[in-house]
Amino acid sequence: MRLRIGVVGAGHIAMESHLPVFKNLKEVEIAAICDQRLPVAEEVASKFGVKSVFADMSEMLGKEKLDVADICTPPQTHAELSIQAMENGCNVLVEKPMATNIKDADRMINSSERNSVELCVVHQNLCNPAVVKARHLVESGTLGDLLSVDVQTFEMKDSETILNQNHWSHTLPGGIFFEILPHSIYLLQSFLEGATPVQILSRKLGSVKWIPKDEIRVLVEARNGIGSIGASCNSLIHGDRLDIIGTRKALSADLWGRTVLVPRPHTISSLSVGMSNVHLCLQLFKVIGSTASTFLKAIRNPVQVSAHYDFISKFINSIRNETEPPTTGEDGRETVKTLETICKQI
Repeated sequence: MRLRIGVVGAGHIAMESHLPVFKNLKEVEIAAICDQRLPVAEEVASKFGVKSVFADMSEMLGKEKLDVADICTPPQTHAELSIQAMENGCNVLVEKPMATNIKDADRMINSSERNSVELCVVHQNLCNPAVVKARHLVESGTLGDLLSVDVQTFEMKDSETILNQNHWSHTLPGGIFFEILPHSIYLLQSFLEGATPVQILSRKLGSVKWIPKDEIRVLVEARNGIGSIGASCNSLIHGDRLDIIGTRKALSADLWGRTVLVPRPHTISSLSVGMSNVHLCLQLFKVIGSTASTFLKAIRNPVQVSAHYDFISKFINSIRNETEPPTTGEDGRETVKTLETICKQI
């Protein structure tokens, strides 16, 4: 029997990432779409062949028998909508960040436990092939013991999120950083144990008037190394980078390019540096081949090469098999805890 999904929120993330994935999964049926902007919901439902449309989630929950409520609304609404869905017996998949404060995150976790339903937070970059490979290299001991983990995220300075003064992200605590930092935080937490921010530096370097701070750097300490988080709203590119240094080797990962490079250790001699560069070039040839393969897969079915596809597939399988979801409410809470600490100091 297919799981019945109710998607709440018909904006960009639902349109571009969630609904296409659900349409590609044989194990699920998109039973309904809900958005307080009913004409928008109707338009999206028509595009994806969904028959039931609602402007109010209470009405959707009352009329539709749902297995999963997929919350794709702005973070300010995540807690109340998720709790309402769980109180009605629905498993919940909620976009990041799961809440705007620890108190609400705890309420969501308590509701999940009280109603014996799953709560999963969308931390899809954990399923990015570059991150999966990086984790394998770390866990296999290839890099040796961890020394440092650094994560950077870049938001293009002319993106709609930046340039739209009325975008909901600008009303979050800490402004736009509350929206763009979660990915960096949960990636750092997936490698560093007990990661805790110890120093935060934020600056205003761009020209967009409604963004008070647009550059941030965070120094982090952990039980198994140190780390840093960087975020920029003034970038010419969009994407995320991950750099890890171990006692044996280091790696650099480009999440949007889905590539991981592991430079060969070298001394200061010209020969050693040259051999390291040759080794790096050989890796780049492999990257070209991998990129070509991914491109061909994307032509056939672009949805199935997305990190959202892998993450949501794992979540659906966890519901069907009654196993732990790929990201638990407790995992999401740790991200909110660090996010709240950082944004209070911006």
